[in-house]
Amino acid sequence: MAVEKKSPSFWEKLDPFYYVDEYLMPLLNPWDNAALSWVIYLVFSFIFAFALYSIIGFALQTASPLVIVVSGSMLPTMARGDVVLLHGVDGAGLNTQEVVLDGIDVAKTSLQDLATMQLLENGVWQLTFKATNQTIQIPKQGNTDIVVYVSKQRGIEIIHRAVVKIRSNGQYYLLTKGDNNISLDQDCGKVDESIPGLISTQKLCPSPYPIPLSLVKGKALGWLPYVGFVKLFLFDDLPGILSGKKVSTFPFGQ
Repeated sequence: MAVEKKSPSFWEKLDPFYYVDEYLMPLLNPWDNAALSWVIYLVFSFIFAFALYSIIGFALQTASPLVIVVSGSMLPTMARGDVVLLHGVDGAGLNTQEVVLDGIDVAKTSLQDLATMQLLENGVWQLTFKATNQTIQIPKQGNTDIVVYVSKQRGIEIIHRAVVKIRSNGQYYLLTKGDNNISLDQDCGKVDESIPGLISTQKLCPSPYPIPLSLVKGKALGWLPYVGFVKLFLFDDLPGILSGKKVSTFPFGQ
């Protein structure tokens, strides 16, 4: 007597591998070869993961919806290995202090030329912008939005707090700082571009100029502690250990 096939439940239909088993596996592996089945599942795992990542990115309006913190520069707020969920960002909606500097090419003006800086006894930075005489205080650890931006100087993505947004000629630019760092990312001292194609700075820093929004990947919605630590160990730390190199977390890193 033929056995009646059980209808799949609603939750089973939500599992993409149900369709692999039901429709694709009989076509791709009619011999029921275990090794081939493993390869097929592996390939579709990557396909489904990429599709899910793309859907999340579309929904959150960013091409990079998930990033892993790779250093301790955001301690104690974020730790190395935390996985951060990002949302697309616009300048007007960014939660941080704002300065208006119209008539200035902010994209090519160093922080040293934009403002005078003073480090107060309580760890607060006080910035006085030269063009407007506006004074802003930046606490050691604030509660403004945290963003991920591309450091062209370092060639990496950095996740730090947006401490000031500058509106200039209809465009937005950001000043950023790691909660565990003493200085702002743009505290570079004198910036020299006298040699074409080369930017040299008086101080070591990840961003010689305020960051245009075009380099900002998104702002943090939330994060999962230490979920990405295994990936960091396998792909970042372990190769360095095996090659005999000193493994460290760069203070200006992500």
